[in-house]
Amino acid sequence: MGRKRPLPNVSAQDYRLRTQAERQAVNFVVQGSAADLCKMAMVEIFTSVAMSPTLTARLIAQIHDELLFEVEDSQIQEFSALVKRTMESLQQIKALEVPLKVPLKVILTTGKSWGCMTELQKM
Repeated sequence: MGRKRPLPNVSAQDYRLRTQAERQAVNFVVQGSAADLCKMAMVEIFTSVAMSPTLTARLIAQIHDELLFEVEDSQIQEFSALVKRTMESLQQIKALEVPLKVPLKVILTTGKSWGCMTELQKM
């Protein structure tokens, strides 16, 4: 996705510094890609909610690869289907320069507070 991170210690003579830089290089790609996918999902979900005559959900927070929404009880099924479909379909998105070969799996949870979340039944 065009992101760059300088890692000057990747060719260091010191084993500890070099292996740390190597781990950072791998982690940078994984976390950066997950963040990009999450951002793309947020845009798609926001657009779908804005165009919907029935949905009123709103994004509360993004925590790493999780999105936290506030959703009315009566809209949970419709909204959760939208989120799952949107996030799992990012595998085919054309903005990615490298097509994903691993399927994206989304786990949906619901609850009155973050500490009381339970997994939604499989859709």
